[in-house]
Amino acid sequence: MSSINKELKRLVLLLVFFPLLNFAQESDELNKYFKDNCYIEYPSNWILNDSDEDEAIFFLYPNDSESAYIFTENINLIKRPNNSPNISLEKYKSVVEKEINRLLVDNKILHSKIEYQHGLWFHKLIAEGSSDGYKFITVFYSWLLDKDIYTLTFITLHKTYENNRIESLRIMDSFQLNR
Repeated sequence: MSSINKELKRLVLLLVFFPLLNFAQESDELNKYFKDNCYIEYPSNWILNDSDEDEAIFFLYPNDSESAYIFTENINLIKRPNNSPNISLEKYKSVVEKEINRLLVDNKILHSKIEYQHGLWFHKLIAEGSSDGYKFITVFYSWLLDKDIYTLTFITLHKTYENNRIESLRIMDSFQLNR
């Protein structure tokens, strides 16, 4: 093999694998957020806004959103009082499904199940629909804990969902509540 061919092969390998190595290193850099009884991990290329609003605990969004000129996808955590402390998670699931009909036009529920993770049962809902002329996909994780309802939400434009899905759901799946 000529030295030119060897050099070309080396360059191709560098061009192919260097971005993958760089991506792998970035994904290992995780920030950890603790507040009250909440914990979440997120990549260093995401920004956390620790909210002072009544119900919002935090907002997370990527600093390099590909659709930022229209809408910045985000993950947020809302804590609300549970005014019906005897409501079951199954009943709450029905309430959330009905609420989607009110929030999104031409909506479709893609997934709605009660799941178990990190020692707690929660409702996971994925829906698509339109609002203000844009098509969105949103993912809700909801927990009922005694006097409070915690809802972790990911919202993104429909056209960017596949690009954002893996990283965003990894962030959401890292979320933990302690009783």
